[in-house]
Amino acid sequence: MMNFTTPRLIKDKQNKFTILFYLEGKRYRVANGKKFGIDIHPNKVPITDRFNEANNLLFRIHKALIEGWGQSTSLRDTFLKSVQNHSISIDAKETYKDSMQRTLSRLESFLKTSTIGQINIKHVTTLHCMAFLNSKCYTPNSYNTERKHLSSFFSKLFKPENITNPISSIPVLKSKPALHKPFKDVSTVLEDIKSFNENLFLCCLLTYGCLLRPHQEIRNLKWGDFSEDMKHISLSGRRNKSGRNRIVPLNPYILQYLDRKEDRLNIFTNEEKPFNKDYFKTLWSRYKAQSSVLEDLQTLYSFRHTGAIEIYKRTNNLSILQQAMGHSTLAVTLGYLRGLEIPSLRLEDMPML
Repeated sequence: MMNFTTPRLIKDKQNKFTILFYLEGKRYRVANGKKFGIDIHPNKVPITDRFNEANNLLFRIHKALIEGWGQSTSLRDTFLKSVQNHSISIDAKETYKDSMQRTLSRLESFLKTSTIGQINIKHVTTLHCMAFLNSKCYTPNSYNTERKHLSSFFSKLFKPENITNPISSIPVLKSKPALHKPFKDVSTVLEDIKSFNENLFLCCLLTYGCLLRPHQEIRNLKWGDFSEDMKHISLSGRRNKSGRNRIVPLNPYILQYLDRKEDRLNIFTNEEKPFNKDYFKTLWSRYKAQSSVLEDLQTLYSFRHTGAIEIYKRTNNLSILQQAMGHSTLAVTLGYLRGLEIPSLRLEDMPML
């Protein structure tokens, strides 16, 4: 039985639209999709386009409600049943959906073989959650990811009922930043990769020259992401890790390796569908196994790190580096520099006598 009313569109005298619905007895009146993670703002577009945009938002909100937005799982359910009934937001990034679903699948398997699965969900404690987190030998990063997903799961259930999240008292583990050793002679390495595999070469070239992330941003690139004059690459916030729209210059030396086709086609497969998410990881492993030019700790991400070092040395400007790397905050960029062991202080910055 639905616990929400069908959303309806309302227009005022100024030709502005709002959407009205009731959810679990609470009245909602929204003018944009922000609350739902939907980037639609009908009242910000020209008046002639507002009705169509508002109808689009109406449809998306109705779909989100059907998918379970804002509706809490019954606290009478067991831990196992709550996990099985949990729905992930339809507007979440695909990478988050996949990662969250993997955590839920592992949790479901654990609960099926444990008496913890039969505990009423509202009686689950920190110790029960720790039992799951300690059931497998995780790296600190993987442990923290599982912890974060569990926290999100309980937050959706418990926050509306003002129940304390059992994850809140579980500390995150400190993790050492992975060191991706930069290349001393990036041209030599790129030439060696080019002779091994053309797709891997183009991926590495874009990673170095445009500072894009290889496994998601580059692997999913379509020709439509390139500007008409082939001078820029544009990615929406849903396509990159920071969640912000990103426009990066396309280095001219990359152009000679690009043969533009239809906008809807992936630049590597020349089909609408990209290669699988492990495609470049697998290629890199094969290349690494036969390479005589790679050094220890040099990875596919070393091209991005090498490019970051070049920008910082040339500009000595953290804001420019942050923008180039597509980091969400300056704090992320500072941590990145620490991980690369780049001195952020110059001799002339130090106290003088």
